[in-house]
Amino acid sequence: MPSLQPFHRRLCSPLFLVLLLVLFACPLPCRAAEPPDAMVPLHVAAGTNLIHLARDYCRNRDDWKIIARINNLTDPYLIIEDTSLQVPLSLLLVDKLSATVASTHGAVSRVINDHDDHDGRDGQQTAPLNQGDTLAPGQTVITGPDGYTHLLLPDHTYTRIEPDSQLTLNYLFRLKDGNVKADFFLGRGKVIHWVQDKLRANESFQTRTPIAITGIRGTEFRLKMTETTANTVETLRGRVEVSGLGRSTTIGPGQGVRVEAGQPPEQPRALPAPPARPTLEQLYRSLPVVIAAPAHPTARFIRLRITADQQTQATLFDQSVTPGAKFTIGQLGDGAHFASLTAIDADNFESLVVGPLAFNVRTVPSTPVISSPKTGSTLWGKQGVIEWLESDQVDHYQLELATDPAFNHVIDRQQTTSARYTSPELQPGLYHFRVKAVAPDGFHTLHSIPVAWKLAPTPKMGGMEATANIRPTLQWPVMAEGWAYDLQVASDEAFTTLVVDQQGLQTTSFTLEEQLVAGTYFVRIRGVENGQPTCPWTPPQTMTVKSKPLGWEELFFGVVTLGIILL
Repeated sequence: MPSLQPFHRRLCSPLFLVLLLVLFACPLPCRAAEPPDAMVPLHVAAGTNLIHLARDYCRNRDDWKIIARINNLTDPYLIIEDTSLQVPLSLLLVDKLSATVASTHGAVSRVINDHDDHDGRDGQQTAPLNQGDTLAPGQTVITGPDGYTHLLLPDHTYTRIEPDSQLTLNYLFRLKDGNVKADFFLGRGKVIHWVQDKLRANESFQTRTPIAITGIRGTEFRLKMTETTANTVETLRGRVEVSGLGRSTTIGPGQGVRVEAGQPPEQPRALPAPPARPTLEQLYRSLPVVIAAPAHPTARFIRLRITADQQTQATLFDQSVTPGAKFTIGQLGDGAHFASLTAIDADNFESLVVGPLAFNVRTVPSTPVISSPKTGSTLWGKQGVIEWLESDQVDHYQLELATDPAFNHVIDRQQTTSARYTSPELQPGLYHFRVKAVAPDGFHTLHSIPVAWKLAPTPKMGGMEATANIRPTLQWPVMAEGWAYDLQVASDEAFTTLVVDQQGLQTTSFTLEEQLVAGTYFVRIRGVENGQPTCPWTPPQTMTVKSKPLGWEELFFGVVTLGIILL
C-alpha cells in the first residue's frame, strides 16, 4: 500500500493553503451573478390547461411542470379560468420589442453599463438619450431636474417620464398569440402612462416600485414615488389595480391611493377638484408670456405644463405656483403651444387635467425700440423728431402722436416705411408717441413703450449780431430750474469747426473771450443736470459779425493811399 505521507505534506504546504482560501472565498471568480428570471403573468383562458399553455406559449412542451411548481400546483393541476399564472420569461417564445423616444426636453440619458442596480446614482455610466432613439428591454432612463421624455410603445401606448426620475424597461415583447406585455421598474420620481385602448385578456402593462405593483387594462394614470417610503397612484381615466403586501385595491377615474412601505394600500380617496380654466390670450406678441394661476379653494399649488403638441408629449415648461400667483414663461418659440393645468392639494394628490388649451406665440418681427428722444426729454422748435430701431422683417410701421398718455386724444396717426418720424408743426407742450411694426403678412406687433417729450420754443439768445471789434454777449432764457448749460459756437452749421466750446455754464449768458472776424457763425446750447446732458442740442441759430466801422486812423490812411494811387 503506497504511503500517504508525501500527499499529506502537499496538503499542508503554504501554497496549497493559499489556493484553498482563494477557492472558498471566490468559488466562481470569472462569472458575474445572473439576474433573476422575470416572472410574466399568463392569462388562463376558458377550456385550457397547463399542457396547452406550455404548448401554445413555451419553448418546450414539458415546461408545464415548471409552471406548476412555481405556482404551487399539484396533481390534478387544476387551473382557474380568468386568472393568471406566473411564468418565467426564459420559458416563453416571444418577439422582443423596443420603445421609441418620441421627444425629450432637458437632461435625459440612458444607462449604458451592464450592471444596473436600479439606483441611478454614482458609478453608472450614461449617454444622452435623444428623440428617435430606441430603448430596449433591460435599459434604464434617467432624467435630470429639468428633464422630460416620452416613450412610444407598441399600439400607441405612451409613457411620460418626469424630472428627476429613473425608469427601467424590464421587458417588452409580443407573445405567439400577438398579445403585448410590458413591465417597468420605477426606481424614483414620477411617470404617467397612457394605454389608449383597453388591453386584451392576455396583455399586461404593469409598473413596479420597491413598494408596490400597479397594473392597468386600458387607462391613464400617474405613479409617483413622492418619498422613498411611499407611492402615490392617481387614476385619470379607466381603472388601476394597486398591489402591496399581498393585498390589492382598485381605483377608478378621479381617485388616488397611497401605499406606504410595509403596508397594504390605503383606502382610495377623491382627487382634488381641477382648477378653473385660465384666461389665455389667443396670440401672445411678446415674451415673457404671463398666465395667472386660477384661484382654488383647497389647492396648495397650481401646476402649469406647456407642450409643443396637442398630445402633450413635447414638454417645454413645467412649473407650480400658489393659486392666484402668475406663471412667467420667457423661453417659448414662435408657433402653437398647449397649456395643461392641475391642482395639487396639501397631501400632494393631483387633480384631473384642464386642457390642453391652445394658444400661439409670435415675436418676429419684434416690437419697435425707440432710440430717441429719451422719455422726459425736451425738444426745441416747432416740430418733434422721433427715431426707432429698424428691422428688415417689417413691411411698414403704424405710429400715433397724442396729447395724453392713454392715447385718447390722438393728433397724428400715420403709416410709414421709415424708422423716423417728424411731426407737423406743434404748439409748445407735452406729447406722447408710440409705434408698432407690421409684417408683410399683416401681423402687427404690440405698440412700443410710449415716449413722452416736451416741445419748447427755441431759446432766443440776445447779442446775435455784433461787429468785429466788439465781443458779443450771448443770452438765453432759463430752460429748467437747477440746470447748467453747454454752449457751442462754430463757423459751420455742422459744428465741425468750433470757435467756442463751453461746458457746464452756471448762468444763462456768456461773453465771448475773443473778438471774431466778420462772418456768419452758428450757435447752439443744451441743458445739463448733474454733469449729464438732459436734452439734445437746440437747432442752430445764426450770429452775424459785421465788419467794424472805420475810424479816423483808417480814414486818414485810406485818403493817403488813394492820393498816392492817383499821383
